[in-house]
Amino acid sequence: MDADCLIKLTKSGLKEAVCSALSIAIPRVVETEIVTAGAGRPDAELVRENIELNRIAVWDDGAGVDTHRRGEDAVLAMFRHGGYAAVASDDARFIRRLRVLSVPFAVPAVIIVLLHRDGVLTDDAARAALEELRQHISPDQYATGVLMLTGGGEE
Repeated sequence: MDADCLIKLTKSGLKEAVCSALSIAIPRVVETEIVTAGAGRPDAELVRENIELNRIAVWDDGAGVDTHRRGEDAVLAMFRHGGYAAVASDDARFIRRLRVLSVPFAVPAVIIVLLHRDGVLTDDAARAALEELRQHISPDQYATGVLMLTGGGEE
């Protein structure tokens, strides 16, 4: 998961449900982007706590934190290393890159739909979660999430 996606899920109050239902991993540079650079911010503290409780795994490629390496590059390297079903991101430029590279990905609204389909979220809880996320995502992503929750989207 990249920083953008994790921050949006945290701000919308969905991070705990996601961490409980899915295995979440972030590269060390994303941890630095969120926790170190955001020290003292409520979102950063929540992510730090989840890392300390092993609810979010931190992937270290052995190179240490390269402050010049972008989080998206580290997320892609982590995915290519293996053991992950998809990349989670909400960064439009990064998503275009993932599409070109044929890398499976999920945006925050789709994560809600997956939690709903897996029975983690009820119909009402999924709709409420999507509404909470609405202010943090694009109108297109929101509309797609609504369509998928109401059975109008393809699996």
